Amino acid sequence: MALDVTRVIVLGGSRKRVTTRDRRGVATERYDVRWRAVLRSGESRMFRQRFDRAADADQFVSRLRAVGLPTSGWHLDDDGRPSDQTAMVVAATGKHTVWSALLLYRSATWRGASANGRKAAAFTLRTTARMLKPNAPPLPAAASAYLDLIAFRGADEPIDANALAEKFEYHGEVFAAAEILAGRHFLERWSLPVADLDRDRVRRLIAELGQGHAAATEGRRWAQLRAVLRWWNDEAIVGSDLTARLGVIRGTSIPTLGDDEPIPDEREMWRMAWALCLVGKPQYAALPLVMGGAGLRIGECCELRRRDCTDGPNNGLWIAVRGTLASPGRSWTDSGDGVERRGTKAKGPDGDLRGRRTYLQAAEAAVLRTHLEQFTDHLADARVFTSTTGRYLDVSHLQQRAWKRARELAFPEGHRLRDVGRHAFRHLAVTRWLRAGVPLRTAARWGGWSDVATMLRWYESRLPGDDELAAGRLSEAVISSVGR
Repeated sequence: MALDVTRVIVLGGSRKRVTTRDRRGVATERYDVRWRAVLRSGESRMFRQRFDRAADADQFVSRLRAVGLPTSGWHLDDDGRPSDQTAMVVAATGKHTVWSALLLYRSATWRGASANGRKAAAFTLRTTARMLKPNAPPLPAAASAYLDLIAFRGADEPIDANALAEKFEYHGEVFAAAEILAGRHFLERWSLPVADLDRDRVRRLIAELGQGHAAATEGRRWAQLRAVLRWWNDEAIVGSDLTARLGVIRGTSIPTLGDDEPIPDEREMWRMAWALCLVGKPQYAALPLVMGGAGLRIGECCELRRRDCTDGPNNGLWIAVRGTLASPGRSWTDSGDGVERRGTKAKGPDGDLRGRRTYLQAAEAAVLRTHLEQFTDHLADARVFTSTTGRYLDVSHLQQRAWKRARELAFPEGHRLRDVGRHAFRHLAVTRWLRAGVPLRTAARWGGWSDVATMLRWYESRLPGDDELAAGRLSEAVISSVGR
């Protein structure tokens, strides 16, 4: 029997690590999850469970957070444990479709995801939702409109015509609310049964997700698809191990940044900074220097405060990274204001999001000090980088009004960096550190990576002249050794 729950308040998960000892005194690290179920009668009940693995704790938390969502099948049993009645019924009958399974995945993972994560995942979910039965008619325009305008967007999707706007414009065509709703019904009727997924269909889906995009973008979307498929397996939405049956899933690696996606060198980093001044945006000139020198993400730059920049050795600056700011839009945040502030990815020894400290060298630090005097309010809590009106920096606005124009000026047609993205400068930072001999663990800590292997796998990149540099250093070492 399910509890009549109006709300579930969850505490703990992978961030709540506790140490337990058995009778012999052997210590074991476990993860504590506590939750309070608020019943419709007004009373509340407390529950608690511990897990041996952080992943299991977080998965349990995501299920708890899905309880009560409008389109979610998750409920609380009498013992307070979450169960998905819809999934169990459909799995037993073998009638689960890609569409219904995607809705279950979204409802279970929505609350725990960041706003930018939700926005990024939506493309993968919408593309996957277009997998139809072999005998299905072509996907109507109304269904495409429903997918792109409404589906997988908000936590509370409207499911009846009265809750929808009167008219929708999509690619120059106007649809009434009833037509949009009919598009959803088409997906419900013609969606491919999950049991019919095979190797060829998944391969075609992977190709569609990555078509026309950079390797890094393709990799992120492929990673999202793998997360969906594995979640379906974990929840027994299909009777067999999907990843094993498809084969293509297991052992597939995400493309890494390589020669096909070059990163700037130091000279090109400064060229980009100068180009931002030339296009009339000098307030952003320090951005590529902070990313390429201190390894900050663009969201971390947006949340950087004056008090986070303090004097360091050799005329450099220590940069304290305490959080990240994203502006994905109102449809993706819990608050509905279009802006979301979150902690950094770097976790302290207790799993808390205390942030990290990194170093900015003297040359780049001099530019940042000038920026602080000219463009930053003198209050300690003032944001270092803001919009022209003094509000938070919107990344999409930065891209269109400043970054794209400066990039075209700095790197003419045919240049290897003509389409360079902002994140490439973070790759430059770690590459510079390692070339300068910064210890691996220190570099990983500065950049906010969980371990050295992750840093080396994803972020250390080749620069022009690296082969010559390595050969020269090897020769110097040999000559020095012979001369002793």
